[in-house]
Amino acid sequence: MKKTITIALVALISFNLSAKGKDTPLTFNKVSINDNSTFALRPAKRGDGDGIKGKIMVTAGVGLNLFKTNLAVRYALSSVYTYAAYTPTWKQTPMINAAVDYGLGKKVSVGVAFGYQRAVGTYTDGVFSFQDTWTRIHLAARGDYYIVATDNISLYTGLKVGYNIYNVSTTVSNTFYPNYITELNVHPSPVSVQAHFGFSYYFAKIVGVNAEVGIGYGGPYLFALGVTIKI
Repeated sequence: MKKTITIALVALISFNLSAKGKDTPLTFNKVSINDNSTFALRPAKRGDGDGIKGKIMVTAGVGLNLFKTNLAVRYALSSVYTYAAYTPTWKQTPMINAAVDYGLGKKVSVGVAFGYQRAVGTYTDGVFSFQDTWTRIHLAARGDYYIVATDNISLYTGLKVGYNIYNVSTTVSNTFYPNYITELNVHPSPVSVQAHFGFSYYFAKIVGVNAEVGIGYGGPYLFALGVTIKI
C-alpha cells in the first residue's frame, strides 16, 4: 500500500511542476501520510514570520521639544542679560523629522535620522527691540529592537546617537553692540543621545501612522508623530 502511495505522490508532483511552469517555485507544507489517512499538497503560506527583515521603513513627521526653553534659560544666565531690563519672548517651530530604517533581522533595524527646527527670541525694553534667530539641524544614526513586528503593527524601542548643528543670526547691529554674539556666549550642546519607544500601525500593510516618545540629552524631540511607509 505504501509503495502505491509513493508512486502516486511522485506522479502528482510531476504533474504540478509541469502545470506551474519553470519560473514558478512550488513549496509545500508538511505532509503526513499513513495507510488510514488521506493527504493533500498545499502551497505554504507567508505570514509575519520574517518580521522586518529586508524591509525599508521611511518615516516623516513633526516633533515637540523644549528648544526655546533651553535657549531662554541660557540667555537668562548670559552676562549680557544678567542685569538687563529686557523682556524676552520666545517662539519655535516643531522639529521637522525624517528617518530611514532597514531591517537587518526579524526584529532588528538600523537607520539614519534628520531634523530641522527654528526658534526666534524677541527682546525689548520699551525703547529698543531686537530678535535673535536660531536654526538647528539634527543628524543621527539609530538602531531599534522590535518587540512586535507584524504586517500591521510595530512596537519597538531603540537608541539614537547624533549631532546638532546650530546657527544664530541677530538684528543687533555692530554699531549698537559690537561682538554681541561672541559676548552672548550661548552654546547649546551639539551632542545628542536619545532613547526612544515607538509604535506604528500600517493600513494595507504599506502606509501607516507612527508615534515616538524620547528621552535623553540633546535629543530632537520628546514626542513625535508622523507618517510611515514600509516597502
